[in-house]
Amino acid sequence: MMFATWQIGLDIQHESIRAVAVQRQRQGWQLRHWWQISLPEGTFRDGLLMNAEAFTKTLADWRKELPVRHQLRVSFPTQRTLQRSVPAPDMRLAEPACEAYISSATARQLQMSLGQLCWDYLPSQDVAAPHLIVAARQTDVAALLKSLAAIRLYPAALTPGACALPALVTPCQLEKCQYLVHHEGNHWLWASTDTPPRWGWADTQATPTIFDLCQQLKTGPELIALSDALPAPLPEGVLPLDAWRTFSRLQPPLPRHGGIFTVAIGLAICRVSR
Repeated sequence: MMFATWQIGLDIQHESIRAVAVQRQRQGWQLRHWWQISLPEGTFRDGLLMNAEAFTKTLADWRKELPVRHQLRVSFPTQRTLQRSVPAPDMRLAEPACEAYISSATARQLQMSLGQLCWDYLPSQDVAAPHLIVAARQTDVAALLKSLAAIRLYPAALTPGACALPALVTPCQLEKCQYLVHHEGNHWLWASTDTPPRWGWADTQATPTIFDLCQQLKTGPELIALSDALPAPLPEGVLPLDAWRTFSRLQPPLPRHGGIFTVAIGLAICRVSR
């Protein structure tokens, strides 16, 4: 008998780690397990891993609970991610030449050497339109991956948290919205429902309410679907973003407040490029 692989979304925040394991069944997505694991204070600061020993020690026992067949997708702090558009390369170029062009254009745009960057790009649907480059500092990425590897965790994908939100559009039937938004205590994550989606991060000190964020995004609250990591009433006119609607089968017990797992669920079900 073949056992299906668990797809696991691991959302890392300053104060805790949230993880959700799912399997794709004939009837749809099935929830296999969820975890919320507290982190010692000071483990992360401003998205940077400050205490690798505390991080790996916290995850070590959780690692023992995972089946052999699993695929891990890990969130990377959106605020530590750089986005730029670069002109599309000449379509006559072979793939290695295209990649070389994009990498050099990325380094020029960000005024950093290629050795300092981990990067990927999303080709535009229009061959003449710019490509979206997503990059992070090599040192930030290497520190996180090294700590995960120390306890035999090898992510299939390392993804800015906001990039996980578009995976929820179809299963949550939110195609009529313009933006999906997730609120943590000190920041907002947002993603558009465009193809390809736009996404980003906003500090709550500069953008304290969802209505301030709507002004920034140039949209109305009736076109926003919102989830919140903290129990809070839904603002007037805003639609709920309930990531748990993704599942055709749930595995009780369920968390008292499901909004804290929104990004983890999006990570678990999102498509991983091969």
